Amino acid sequence: MKSIPIVGLWLLVFGLSACSFYQGEPQMEFYHGQNVPEDYIQVVRATEAEVEFKIMVKFDETHLYHLLLDGNTPLAEGWFPTRRVQDTQSYNVTLVLKKGHRLEKDKSYRLCIGRENPEAVQLQSSGYRCLIDHEFVFQSL
Repeated sequence: MKSIPIVGLWLLVFGLSACSFYQGEPQMEFYHGQNVPEDYIQVVRATEAEVEFKIMVKFDETHLYHLLLDGNTPLAEGWFPTRRVQDTQSYNVTLVLKKGHRLEKDKSYRLCIGRENPEAVQLQSSGYRCLIDHEFVFQSL
């Protein structure tokens, strides 16, 4: 009978220690992808709260995951269609920053375009490979 309270105590200690190591947003490392020529990705419009990109890269996929990164911290992200409207040479993506984040003037940021949602990748790996990686310095437009 004494073993039941001891086992319960060990389960409680193990459960509390597991909770202390849990990270709600595990740190991912976003590996730089292929750099494309400067003219292939342009910042059309930028404010402290959102950035619109004109992307002139042709992808085979109809949707890709776009991330706006500050180092390895995603500031904005989401799935966007990569189809070019009426045979134009580009598509546009507007990334709205998550609550509590703002872009800082003259600071460098990255646009990372990948095939998967980082949350799906983090179940298997702590690294995310960007297909396309574009660095830019924020200047409000």
